[in-house]
Amino acid sequence: MPFASRLKGSKLAVFSQVTLMNIAFSAALIFSVMGLSINANAADEAMPQEYIPLVQGLIDAAKANDLEAIAKRVAYPLKREYPIPAIQNTQEMIARFDQVFDPKLLEQIAHSKIEADWQTMGWRGIMLGSGVVWLDFDGKIIAINYQTPVEAKLKAELIAKQQTALHPSVSEFVSPALSWETAKFTIRVDDMGNSQYRYAAWAKGKSLSEKPDLVLNKGKLVFDGSGGNHSYQFRSGPYQYYCYVTVLGGSDSPLGELVVFKNDQEILTQAVIKAD
Repeated sequence: MPFASRLKGSKLAVFSQVTLMNIAFSAALIFSVMGLSINANAADEAMPQEYIPLVQGLIDAAKANDLEAIAKRVAYPLKREYPIPAIQNTQEMIARFDQVFDPKLLEQIAHSKIEADWQTMGWRGIMLGSGVVWLDFDGKIIAINYQTPVEAKLKAELIAKQQTALHPSVSEFVSPALSWETAKFTIRVDDMGNSQYRYAAWAKGKSLSEKPDLVLNKGKLVFDGSGGNHSYQFRSGPYQYYCYVTVLGGSDSPLGELVVFKNDQEILTQAVIKAD
């Protein structure tokens, strides 16, 4: 079922999280953070005058290497690529600044030209280049689609820690895609490489070091439009399992939903109550 139809009638709002992210290192990062790296040909023709001072302020802060000024220009929480935790506030951004902003990214921002390098992208915001940095129309940073070597190392360490804690039957994967809790289940979806995904579920309250109650392989990732919404889809005989991830949704929409169909008839729906 298309994700948009599951949100019909909701007042649309953008969830400021996702992280999402630079297509050069991970398509998953694009949509986990914001789903905002899109073709520059779709940009508006010129930067409206009212937004120029907002962009220039960030450029000036990068030139001065003023981490406090940059941190104050972020809309929190700032999503990072899973399993790296989001940055929750200005103080945490300052503490983790070198994870997110290295000299290469600061230089790209500092040397950017507003008319040549920055573009408004309809309702999505203002982007630098092909989406390395995104601002909202108040000038706040809503996504950074770039990963420093420091952050890449942190991600690898966190993945290794997850693998150690998981039951051996599901401890091997290329990269984690999501970790959810619903009212009745704990769910993981992992990228197994070659565009295939694995679903593992435990009854609520069970440890992830225990053998999963259900494992489904050869799942696929399906995007729904350009707003970032996507789903991980799995099949087992007459059953279809969908993990719908909400990036663009209603103000009252859950972070995501587990929906199970049998012979195309919906038999279970559970909203996500916690997402790591």
